[in-house]
Amino acid sequence: MAVTDGSPLLSVSDLRVGFATERGLVRAVDGVSFDLAAGRTLGIVGESGSGKSVTAKTIMNLLPSYARVEGSVTFDGRDVRALASSGARHFWGVEMTMVFQDPMTSLNPVKKVGEQIAESLRVHLKRSRKEARDEAGDLLEQVGIPEPRKRLTQYPHELSGGLRQRVVIAMALACSPRLLIADEPTTALDVTVQKHILDLLDGLREERGMAMILITHDLGVVRGRADDIMVMYAGRTMEQADTDTLFSEMRHPYTEALLETIPRIDMPSHSRLVPIPGRPPDVIEVSTGCPFAPRCRSCTDVCLTERPTLDEQGHGHVCACHGPVGTDVGAMARSANEASGVTPAGLDMAAFGSAGVEAGDGS
Repeated sequence: MAVTDGSPLLSVSDLRVGFATERGLVRAVDGVSFDLAAGRTLGIVGESGSGKSVTAKTIMNLLPSYARVEGSVTFDGRDVRALASSGARHFWGVEMTMVFQDPMTSLNPVKKVGEQIAESLRVHLKRSRKEARDEAGDLLEQVGIPEPRKRLTQYPHELSGGLRQRVVIAMALACSPRLLIADEPTTALDVTVQKHILDLLDGLREERGMAMILITHDLGVVRGRADDIMVMYAGRTMEQADTDTLFSEMRHPYTEALLETIPRIDMPSHSRLVPIPGRPPDVIEVSTGCPFAPRCRSCTDVCLTERPTLDEQGHGHVCACHGPVGTDVGAMARSANEASGVTPAGLDMAAFGSAGVEAGDGS
């Protein structure tokens, strides 16, 4: 059954994922919800440990058996968790697939590139050996690998990092998936190669009509490539909106802080970027307030005691903040903290320095 009635291709509702440890339950994902329509791209942005990759691995059924999962994930009207329980063989890797940040973890070092691509074609699409090999060569050509027929006979270690990532993308696209999840797909690559890979993914998505989830820690990566952006922190959604709205009318101080860490082309040379002081919270501890409060310039007393809810900002834009950026409440809170030199959470305002960006600026 294909999506034809305007309903989302992928729908995630109140997703919660925990891992039992000796110290307690790690709440890796805590109440995340989003919809993704066919042919659109969702960017999921946040620091390491924010829950981005766990969200993706939950969708892909890649979590260990001891993970505790609550909430619902549906794909084209089908319950993904029920599919996992029934042992659906031709779903993951066929209808939805994933590209990881390190291609060497996805490639078998002792099998030739052509064999690895052809394997999924033979298993899932029942291609003959010759058909699978021919299609593997075509796929390598589509992802921009020079001399594709020659590469079929090479091993992963004979290729550069950029070419290996293109091979992984070819493998992911082999069965014409309807959803591609790219988890930090360019982290280990040179800057120039990063752009080529990101442009390639976006072009293939548009050409094939796929939906895509692009996971990154860099807001600059998703600008211009994602239709919508979800900002995650400590396993929770902090802000979500379409890309243009998020950059022009950002509301969460964490989104603003992420943007300030990105160098801009119009910055004078030797400009100081603004780091985010501190580190993400320990998600084992149950936080009664906002998880970002200890690192936030706009923190108030209420942020320490009350967990903010995701409130509508207009036109599908939601934000979980007691004093959003661009509001009188947020401006007054920041001014008060600057005047006192310290926030109610004990953050030294001098840690931010004097650099910064206006909401709406970006790379």
